Amino acid sequence: MPNNTVFSGVKVTLFGHSSVMLEADGLTFYIDPYILPKGAKAADAIFYTHGHSDHCVSAPSITTSRTVLIGSSSCKLPVRIIEIGSSERIGSTTVDAVDAYNIGKPHHPKGAGAGYIFHFKTAKVYVAGDTDFIPEMKRFKCDIAILPIGGTFTMDASEAADALAEILPKVAIPCHYNYLSETSANPLEFRALVEQKTGGKVDVRILAP
Repeated sequence: MPNNTVFSGVKVTLFGHSSVMLEADGLTFYIDPYILPKGAKAADAIFYTHGHSDHCVSAPSITTSRTVLIGSSSCKLPVRIIEIGSSERIGSTTVDAVDAYNIGKPHHPKGAGAGYIFHFKTAKVYVAGDTDFIPEMKRFKCDIAILPIGGTFTMDASEAADALAEILPKVAIPCHYNYLSETSANPLEFRALVEQKTGGKVDVRILAP
């Protein structure tokens, strides 16, 4: 099973946990580079969803003098702070910061973290960050959705499938599971739930770091 997939000209690579690389339009973006392989490509921009140590980490191996660092206010690295509801322009790509928070859990309060929607030329990619299924997701439009399914700190597989039934992207990729001990999940069960709850409208692609 590969650790990457391509949809509509956008390549998505999952290195593990929530560490994702997006490549499109001649740009290389990383999100929460907690896990990186040796020889990873240099980043045009690194986006941090929130300040927890398994997400907001320095990544000198992919950082150059031209790399733009962007993060929510809870990230303690020297990043360009992006507020929920605002956007950044990197090259030809606009990136929107959207809500990411817990409901009924204390781990990720509203306003402390962000998800991102990347507007590439051929596809929109939503990277949810550490979040539950929140009401704001009903307004999100994307072609690819990368969602946590591990539970405990985020939504679990069933809740993520409910979120996908609202968002209805063309492709969904699960993350944030089976790395930390508290985030056990079966991605095949997640795929079956998505199939059931969306009537087969969403293509679940399971990536194996």
